[in-house]
Amino acid sequence: MPTTQPAALSFLAPKYWPTWFGLAILRICVFLPYQIQMWLGRQLGYLSYALMPQRKNIVETNIRLCFPELNRTEQKVLIKKSIASTGMAIVETGISWWAPKQTLMKLHKLDGLEHLNKALAKGKGAIILASHFTTLEIGGTFLAQHIDNLNVVYKRAHNPLFEYFIRTKRTRNGATLINHKKVREIIRCLKNNNVAWYSPDQDFGEKDSVFAPFMGISTCTLISTQRLAQITGAAVIPLHIERPSEGSVYRFHFSPAIENFPSDDSVLDATAINHAIEEQIKVTPEQYLWAHRRFKSRPDGEPDFYSKR
Repeated sequence: MPTTQPAALSFLAPKYWPTWFGLAILRICVFLPYQIQMWLGRQLGYLSYALMPQRKNIVETNIRLCFPELNRTEQKVLIKKSIASTGMAIVETGISWWAPKQTLMKLHKLDGLEHLNKALAKGKGAIILASHFTTLEIGGTFLAQHIDNLNVVYKRAHNPLFEYFIRTKRTRNGATLINHKKVREIIRCLKNNNVAWYSPDQDFGEKDSVFAPFMGISTCTLISTQRLAQITGAAVIPLHIERPSEGSVYRFHFSPAIENFPSDDSVLDATAINHAIEEQIKVTPEQYLWAHRRFKSRPDGEPDFYSKR
C-alpha cells in the first residue's frame, strides 16, 4: 500500500494517466442527476463490451449455461441487460466514493437487519454472504452507514492507483478491509464478534474447493465459508442488494441465517452456499456479475466452456 511521498509521486507517471482520467470522469458524474448517471453507465457498459469481445463471450457463455430454459432471443435480452448493469456499477463507484452521506442515506432502504443482530447477539460474529452482484461496491458503502464493525474481505486490485483509491475510500466510508488471503485476520474479526462481508462465489481453482451444483452446473466452490463458520461459530447471513428501477431506491434484504450450517460435509455446505446465491440471482438475474469465468475449473474429462469453437 503506497503511503510515502515518493510512492505517491509515482502515481503521476504516464502509465497512470488513463486511470486518473477515468477517476476524474467518475468524480464529475457525481454532480449529475442519478438517472443521467445510470444512463451514462449503460452506454459505458455497451461500449466497453464492444471493445472487449472476450469478456462479452464470457457473459454470453455464462447466461447460455445458466438459463437454458430461455430461448435465444430471451438470452440476448438478458445479456444486454447484464452488460448495461456492469456499466452502471462503474458509475456507482463514483457515487460510493464521493456522494455526500445524506445523499447515500436517501438512496437505499434496508430490511431484515434483525437477522444480523440476532446472529451478533450470540457473540460469535456474523458472515454476510454478499455475492458478486454489480451492486457490490455501492452496497458496501451503504451498509457501512448501518454497521460499525463491518469488515470487508476483498481481493487486491492489480492497478496500484486504483487499489489506493479502493482502500482510501472504503475505509473512509467506515469499513475495515481484510485481504482475502489473510485468513487469521478474518477469524480474529469474527471471534471478536464483528461482521465479515464475504463473497466466495468465484473460481480460484480446485485447491480448498469442491465441486457443487450452482445454477444446475457442477461448479468449483470454495469451502472457506464452511471452515470460517466451523472455527468461529459465526452464522452465515445472505444479503441481496437490488439496484432500483425508475423512481425507486436500492433495496437491501438480509435473509435468516443458513440453517444447519456448517455440517461435516463440504459438498453439502458448498451446495447450501450456492443455493443461497441462486435464490438471489432469481430476483435480479441481470444484476449478477456474469463477466467472470465462474465455471473455469471443470471436473476431469469436461471441456473448457469458454474456449471459442
